[in-house]
Amino acid sequence: MHASVSWRGPRVMGLALLVLGVAALAATTQIHSARDGWSVSGPRFVPLVASVAVIVLAIAFLARTLWRPDFELARFAAAESQQTHWPTPGALMASLLGYLALLTPFGYALATSVFLVVASRVLGSRHLRRDVVVGVLLGGITSYAFTRWLGVRLPVGPWGV
Repeated sequence: MHASVSWRGPRVMGLALLVLGVAALAATTQIHSARDGWSVSGPRFVPLVASVAVIVLAIAFLARTLWRPDFELARFAAAESQQTHWPTPGALMASLLGYLALLTPFGYALATSVFLVVASRVLGSRHLRRDVVVGVLLGGITSYAFTRWLGVRLPVGPWGV
């Protein structure tokens, strides 16, 4: 009765998340701190919590595919996968990679503005003028808030923005 459900995809994803969590945890240990210690207010704490959470949740997810797996959910996910328009998430991933590539040379505010406009278009927006205004406002306000109010240094790009 349950033989028609394949668990290969979920298990591969669970392993990928586990590897990502372990890699993030390893990278967390490389974050330089002025105090060289672990504290709630230091720069390592939140990445540590997030990394451990990803590892724990990935292990729980993998265990759930082995122990009492939810066959109805697996069939539902397989049916939804067949109906998914995969070019849209692929284009979003490509736009995220483009955002990553533009972040340092263009600066946070401009790269974020461009990314938000592109992502809006990929998701089906037909209002380019509105998308540009929203992208510029969100990119600029977020950049200002992080740099001025939170003291977080973001890439500024060639224009100092």
